[in-house]
Amino acid sequence: MAHPSIKIDTSVQTTKRGLPENNDAGLDVLGDQDPKLDAGNTEDIPPFLCLSVAEIHEKFEDLEWMQRTRLAEGMMANDMSHPFALEVDPKVKERNRYLNVQAWANCRIHLRVADGECDFINASPILLEDSVTRERRKYIATQGPTLGHLAHFWHMVFHESQEVGVIVMLTQTFEAGREKCAQYFPLDTEQASMVLSTDKSDLFFNVDEQTEPGILGKVTLLESTFDARSRSEIRKLELSIGSKSKIVWHFLFAGWADYSKPEGSDRQALLELIKLSASKSSLENPRIVHCSAGVGRTGTFIALDHLLCELESGHLLNVTDPEIDPVFETVNQMREQRMMMVYNEMQMQFIYEVLREQTDSKLGKVPDHDSDAPGGGEERSAKVAKLSDEASYVPTAKPELEVAPSRVPTPTRSWSGTPEVSDNE
Repeated sequence: MAHPSIKIDTSVQTTKRGLPENNDAGLDVLGDQDPKLDAGNTEDIPPFLCLSVAEIHEKFEDLEWMQRTRLAEGMMANDMSHPFALEVDPKVKERNRYLNVQAWANCRIHLRVADGECDFINASPILLEDSVTRERRKYIATQGPTLGHLAHFWHMVFHESQEVGVIVMLTQTFEAGREKCAQYFPLDTEQASMVLSTDKSDLFFNVDEQTEPGILGKVTLLESTFDARSRSEIRKLELSIGSKSKIVWHFLFAGWADYSKPEGSDRQALLELIKLSASKSSLENPRIVHCSAGVGRTGTFIALDHLLCELESGHLLNVTDPEIDPVFETVNQMREQRMMMVYNEMQMQFIYEVLREQTDSKLGKVPDHDSDAPGGGEERSAKVAKLSDEASYVPTAKPELEVAPSRVPTPTRSWSGTPEVSDNE
């Protein structure tokens, strides 16, 4: 079965951008080489998993250009019904962790609040269709909760999850001395419960949900373990709102620094986390995935989860048309639902690398990782496909995201794929 192509609106009058202005940015370190995802045996390997660094670079540039086009369309339309419209309400801006990372106005989660009150939370529903069963896999991609809005996050978890909630946290609360996410859950049994306080402006729709004025509910830690295979802290939480409660499984993966990709045994651990978190959920029950901004690591995790399922079903192995690239199509489809998903080129390359490794393993070209063996999974086999043997190669970098002015004021900046904004706007 051929992989369905994503339909792109080409009616927008724009001039397509090629490589960066310096022409060879990100590629000049390659010299005369053009490394590919090539482990020496490409028999039965789908063409999209045999791409070169330059080809993946061009695909990422295309995604960035398409993102700019969406943003331009949304702004020029000046119509809040446009699929890529952005909200400008000051109350909405106050709830964004980063200036440049917003949720599309018509593709976001709505908090259940009183009529006329702000129902915004920087969280986006992500739907990806299974190519074999045609069932839709559901996720929620969101930013790391911010102080002062923890009740918003837990209110969303309560109402958007089914009987059991599943949260995958891909960031530390602080990294390199900077806050990436507020501490929104209990850490240990000594202080097992966290009360969810609400601001006077938080007028939730059902007043019966508040146990007392100013209190929405509480989160209680029932048990906490560390899973060595997934290198994750796993917490079983009870989320109580009003007189109702539900169990929430919380997975904290520590092996993935911002703007980077997991290496060594952290890579295999991430695959274990994908499987383990899926086992606690279902296609209809969305896993709530977040990092700091909810686009880079979050987008990469969701793309891998979906594409590894496509590989497991055998669908990806049937993609023989060199014009079809399920990685590109999946990332583009996610960006139509939430901007900037799979934020940088390194993360996009990581998706190709993991899929190629797993494809080689599925076809018996390399042995499976055995993370239970001594040193298992610590280093990839020399036979495992990777993009480049050149340690000096680094994909084109993108600047860090701009923290919202209420947190750390920053000067005006802009970069590929994002609108130029200032702290005064």
